[in-house]
Amino acid sequence: MGKSNYDHVIFDTKNEPWTTWSKPGANGQVKIFRSNGKRLRLLELPPSFDEQQWCLIGHQGFVIEGRFTIIFDDASFDCSPGMAFSIPDGVRHRSKGAPNSRTIVFVVDDLAS
Repeated sequence: MGKSNYDHVIFDTKNEPWTTWSKPGANGQVKIFRSNGKRLRLLELPPSFDEQQWCLIGHQGFVIEGRFTIIFDDASFDCSPGMAFSIPDGVRHRSKGAPNSRTIVFVVDDLAS
């Protein structure tokens, strides 16, 4: 049996170092893993973060800690621990954190081809 053709499979978040995550209105820290055409991120954002720029990249994610709102042009959705979300590619969105707690979220998106 030959070696399969795939990237690393395990994202060891416990041992991966935190790096700075900085977007206008959302400065925090992140652990990033790129593999098999995907970008996996563990994000920690401060209370009251408020992304100032719209994003058009689709994301799927899971809320580990904290509360935040995903804002679209025509609707907004509140997220809390234990909830998953799926944002489609090409749909303008941004996020805003609750004022009383940090947000920790696991996010997956496609790597650009």
